[in-house]
Order: sequence, then C-alpha cells, then structure tokens
Amino acid sequence: MPESIGADVRQSPVVSKLAGIEPEGVTALALAALALLDAINAGKLVATSAGTRALLEALYPLQDALHGPEGRLPQALAAFLATSEGAADHG
Repeated sequence: MPESIGADVRQSPVVSKLAGIEPEGVTALALAALALLDAINAGKLVATSAGTRALLEALYPLQDALHGPEGRLPQALAAFLATSEGAADHG
C-alpha cells in the first residue's frame, strides 16, 4: 500500500485483528463486506444512530477509492477506520 500523508492504517486496532486471520478467512470477510456494501448501496440497511450513520457515510469514499484511481485507497481506508473507531467510542 503506498504511503499517504496522515493516513497510517497500521495504527488501527482492526489491523491487528486482520493479521491473525488466515487468507481464506480474509477472502470470506472481503466477500461478506462486498455483500454488505451492496445492501447499503441498495438502501436495504439503514442507520439507527448518528454513529452508525457516520460509519455508513464513511463507506462511500472508501468504495469510491476502491474502484477509482490508484493511490486514494490508503487515505480513504484510514478515514473509514478512524470513523469506525470513533463510532465505537461514542456508540
């Protein structure tokens, strides 16, 4: 992953969780995440709190970076993880 200023994903506790999962588990998580993203995009999942809404909103730039020009993914992922950790702290 290329470096982006202010976007150090390695600081997230989620990274250590991912490191302990076998490759087939990572693939399963990725497939589940894609299915959930499709459900969110189709309006099948809705937010019931401000923290959840912020988390869902943070997914859109991440999806754009995933499917968009190279180099935007690290910063978008870091922003999503920061939002996720903030939502957990205030949830």
